[in-house]
Amino acid sequence: MTSIVAIAGSLGKPSRTRLLVEDVARRVAARTSGAVTLVDVAELAPELGRSFSRPAAEPVETALAAIEKADLIVAGSPIYKGSYSGFFKHLIDLVDYRALTGAPVALLATGGSDRHALAVEHQMRPLFAPSTR
Repeated sequence: MTSIVAIAGSLGKPSRTRLLVEDVARRVAARTSGAVTLVDVAELAPELGRSFSRPAAEPVETALAAIEKADLIVAGSPIYKGSYSGFFKHLIDLVDYRALTGAPVALLATGGSDRHALAVEHQMRPLFAPSTR
């Protein structure tokens, strides 16, 4: 069974970004007989805000482990002033980038205007690109 981790990077409740991420992940799961795990930064925010390194607070560590073990990642963030949300970035910064090698990542963004159209390519893609760190 394919392990799909859906990351919703919005602090808003309700969240258009979460709805989009869940919908895309659910559609992928239906085609691949996969199981979806949702990681919502709005739910992790208190603990995520206090997690500066690994091991992180328990719910954050659980989310990071799921991301690192995923066969496929669906990651979405609202776009604020041309970039992803800060809590989304903070979560991804805690992920061991080596664990993502070979895992396909679907990048999604919700934005208020056409000015945000390039945020996926210019801002989000580098977060998941192979690193030379």
